[in-house]
Amino acid sequence: MEVIAKGKFYRDLANLNNLFLKKEVQKTLNSVIQAKDVTEIQQLRKLRKFDVHYRIKVAEFYRIGIIIRNNKVWFTCFGHRSNFYKNFP
Repeated sequence: MEVIAKGKFYRDLANLNNLFLKKEVQKTLNSVIQAKDVTEIQQLRKLRKFDVHYRIKVAEFYRIGIIIRNNKVWFTCFGHRSNFYKNFP
């Protein structure tokens, strides 16, 4: 799968100070890169009312927002679940 990260995703990670969360996000990125199909991605869930928007749960309370189209994955945002669904999609 081809992986593309948007600028907001990089900015969200730059504001993150927790080293444990950064390692968890890195593990998630590596697992998505190594996945051959969407079904192999752990903790992936499609958002209701949207066709291409998904979220990946990271470390229980954090989420990564992604868009999947034609075997391409765009990482769009990262955040705590209390604010995540207000900003994504």
